[in-house]
Amino acid sequence: MVSVHPDGIAAEIGIKPGDRILAINGEPVTDILDYLYLTAGEEIVLELEHAGEAWEVEIEKDYDENLGLEVEMPVMRSCANRCIFCFVDQMPPGLRPTLYCKDDDYRYSFLAGQFVTLTGLGRKDLERIKKYRLSPLYVSVHTTNPKLREKIMGNRQAGRIMELLSELAAAGIQFHTQAVLMPGINDGEELERTIRDLSRLGEALLSLAVVPVGLTAYREGLYPLRPFTPAEACEVLATVHCWQEYFYTRRGHYTVHAADEFYLLANKPFPPAARYEGFPQLENGVGMAVLFWDEFAGIEKFLPRRLSAFRWVKVVTGVSGAKVVGPVLSRLENQVANLRAEMVVVENSFFGPTVTVTGLLTGRDIAAALRQEEGRVDAVVIPSHVLKRDDSLFLDGMTLADLEKAAGCPVLVVDMNQGAEDFVEKVLGVELWPNR
Repeated sequence: MVSVHPDGIAAEIGIKPGDRILAINGEPVTDILDYLYLTAGEEIVLELEHAGEAWEVEIEKDYDENLGLEVEMPVMRSCANRCIFCFVDQMPPGLRPTLYCKDDDYRYSFLAGQFVTLTGLGRKDLERIKKYRLSPLYVSVHTTNPKLREKIMGNRQAGRIMELLSELAAAGIQFHTQAVLMPGINDGEELERTIRDLSRLGEALLSLAVVPVGLTAYREGLYPLRPFTPAEACEVLATVHCWQEYFYTRRGHYTVHAADEFYLLANKPFPPAARYEGFPQLENGVGMAVLFWDEFAGIEKFLPRRLSAFRWVKVVTGVSGAKVVGPVLSRLENQVANLRAEMVVVENSFFGPTVTVTGLLTGRDIAAALRQEEGRVDAVVIPSHVLKRDDSLFLDGMTLADLEKAAGCPVLVVDMNQGAEDFVEKVLGVELWPNR
C-alpha cells in the first residue's frame, strides 16, 4: 500500500504505511482489483503483515465505504503486438524512457480508461474480468476482420476479437471501442464490416471512436502508410453519419463517432453537442472542439466589458487546434476592451508536419515559434496536454521553466479538464467568478 489516510478506518485501527495486505476474507490479494472487489462488503477480515508480524483484524463498515488506504497500482503488462501503425515505433530517439514503453493491460483499461487490444488475455484473465465485473472496458478493435486484424496487429491471437467481446458481453461487460483507420487498409468496406459486427454486441457497445492514424516523420523501415486526404475524410464521415442514423433509429443512441481531425480535414461542420452523448471519448479527440465552443458560449455573457489595464497574450496551438481556438480568441478580442489575444500556430518539426494535433507539440518547437514572434507580451498561454500529466515536463524533456526563460514572460497552463472557463481566465488574466 502507498499511504494511510489519517481520518480513515485503516488509521483508526492502527494500520501503518508499509503494512502489506495478504488476504481479505480468506482470499489472497494480488493487486488493486482484488483489494477493490474484496473490500466492497460490510464485514471484512483483513490479514496483514504488520511490523513484521502476521495480524488479523475484523472490520464492520458501510457497503462500499473506503477503508482509507491508497493501494499501489500494478506494474503494467507489456504489449505483445507489432501493430503496423504503432506510434511508439515512430518516435525519435532521445525522449523520456517511459515514452517508449508499450503497455496492454486490461486492469488499466478499467481503472484508468486506457485502450487495450485483448490479445494477451488468457482464460484466467477473462474469468477475472467477468467475476469482478470490470465494466466498461476500453478496447482497441481497429477491424473485426480476423485475418486483417492479425496483419494489422502482427499477432496471431488478434483475430479472436469478436469471440472475446461476445463472451464478455454475454457476462454483462460493456465497451468503449476505437478503430484507428488507415486509408486503403481498414476504411471503406472494412470499416462498414467493423461497425456492423460491433452492432451485434447490442447494449454492450457503448461507443465506437473512428480515429485517423497518426504518422510521424520517423517511419523509415516501417510499414508504408499515408495520411487521409480531404476526400477520403469526407467518405469516412459519410459512413459514420449513416451508421449514427442506424443506431439512433434502433436504439436511441448514436454510438459511433468520428474524431475531430476528420471534420477538420474534410472542412465539414461538427455535429451538435447532443450527438456526442456526454462525450465519452474526449481523450480520443472526439468532440473536444464542440465541447470547447459550447462551454465558451455558456460563459460568454459573463465576460468583462473591459480589462483594467491593457493585456497582450499569445496562445499556443497546433495546426489543427488553430481552427478551434481562433474563433474563440476573435470573440474575446471583439467583446473585451484592452485585450489583444493572438494565436501562435506551431508546426511540429519534431515529429514532422503530418502531426498537427496540439497535444504532441514539444517545448523546443513552441520556443522556436515564440522566438519568431514580435513584441513583449504579458503572458503565453499553453494547454495542459502538451505537458506530462501532473508535471511540468514536455515530450522532449524541456521544462515549463525552460519555456518561460525562452519566452521572456510567464507561461500560463490551461487545465484542459476545466475547459473553456480556465482558458478564458488565463487569457484575460482575471477570474470570472472571484467570489465563487
